[in-house]
Amino acid sequence: MYNPTRKAFTLIELLVCIAIIAILSAMLFPVFSKVRENARRSSCQSNLKQIGLGILQYAQDYDERFPGRVTGTGYEGRSWRRVIQPYVKSGQVFSCPSNPFNTKQPWDSMSSVMTTAGVPLTEPRFGVSYVCNGSPTNIAGTPPMAFDGYPMAAVADSARTILVTEAGEVPFSEAPTSFGAVFGDYMFKGHLQTANFLFADGHVKALKPSATGSPVNMWNVEETGDADANLQGILDSWEAVVEAG
Repeated sequence: MYNPTRKAFTLIELLVCIAIIAILSAMLFPVFSKVRENARRSSCQSNLKQIGLGILQYAQDYDERFPGRVTGTGYEGRSWRRVIQPYVKSGQVFSCPSNPFNTKQPWDSMSSVMTTAGVPLTEPRFGVSYVCNGSPTNIAGTPPMAFDGYPMAAVADSARTILVTEAGEVPFSEAPTSFGAVFGDYMFKGHLQTANFLFADGHVKALKPSATGSPVNMWNVEETGDADANLQGILDSWEAVVEAG
């Protein structure tokens, strides 16, 4: 029944309610954003674990060697994503949910063709948000070791040797490459001030970029000490980008 004595909200009361809702939203938004990014980081780690399994299964079928790389002209190139595709079976694992920009970039660099011969210039990246570290796939920078891939048994510390990591805008992410290509002008901003790394033993860990260069250089199987000043400087620059978000 209609009650003529019931009063509606006044304009001031409505404004107070709106202000309270706005304040609560501002307070809770960072929390929700952190929860969402944490979920994306977990999804990315799951992707890398599947990629790691694919690489290890590939190695079992190819004389215990990691996917190879090419360091010069005159040698057939290969896409690391393509060679492990039969083992991972899903193209979605190559796309990080926090790095969709990289998945939309076409093959637009001649170095892509030179490093990965046989892959047409116009072929899209198929959602590749990750890059394969070229250092552990090649020793001394000379074929045929580079072509055949680095032997698993020669990796002294597989738990501290990086195989795959995340990257920003890298037009040749299909080819195992050096850290100079991984950390270009458009570095990946990371997950909650960290980035995910897949190691040669198959485990995945979120780390601050600078931690991968010291006290152990995790980027090169040929080095056991700290990274040189050039690499450490690049890692520090990447960490600054990650911390800035």
